Amino acid sequence: MPTPPDPAVLYSGVAAFGSLAAALRAEWEGCLDAVPVTASVFAPLLEAAVATTVSHRKPLEISAWRSERRWSIRGTEPFQNLALVDGQTDDLAQVARAARAWHDGKSLEDICRTAAFVHPTGRFEVPDNDPARLPDRPRRRHVRGGHERDQR
Repeated sequence: MPTPPDPAVLYSGVAAFGSLAAALRAEWEGCLDAVPVTASVFAPLLEAAVATTVSHRKPLEISAWRSERRWSIRGTEPFQNLALVDGQTDDLAQVARAARAWHDGKSLEDICRTAAFVHPTGRFEVPDNDPARLPDRPRRRHVRGGHERDQR
C-alpha cells in the first residue's frame, strides 16, 4: 500500500495556519471567529472539533483525508454517539458553513440546506435525551441518492 502524502504538503493552506482549527476560523469570512474550535493534539492538520450551543449534540467532528485533499464531517448525539449528519467535500468554506450551523443549534434540515454536502443519517434528535420519546417522533421522508426512504 502506498504511503500517504505528508499532511503539510497535501494541506499546505491548512499548514500555513498551523492547524485545521485555525484554518477553519479563517474560512468563510471568519464566521467561526468567536466559536470554540479545537484541533486534535495528535493530528492538528487533520482533525478538529467545533463546539455546539445545544446540549443534545456533541461537538462536530471534522477530519481531513490522508490520501487526497478532502474533508469529512460527523455530527453526533451524546446518548449513543450515533451520527445525525455526515458528509464529505473538498471545499473547506462549506465545512465552515456547516460547522457554524451546527454550533448555532440549527435544525438538521437547516444544516443540510446551509451546506449541500451534508446529509442526514436518518436518526432523529432527542433534545431532552429521553430515548423513550424517540418512538413517538413522527415519520419523515428524506430523499437521498434519488430514493425516498422512511426516517424514524
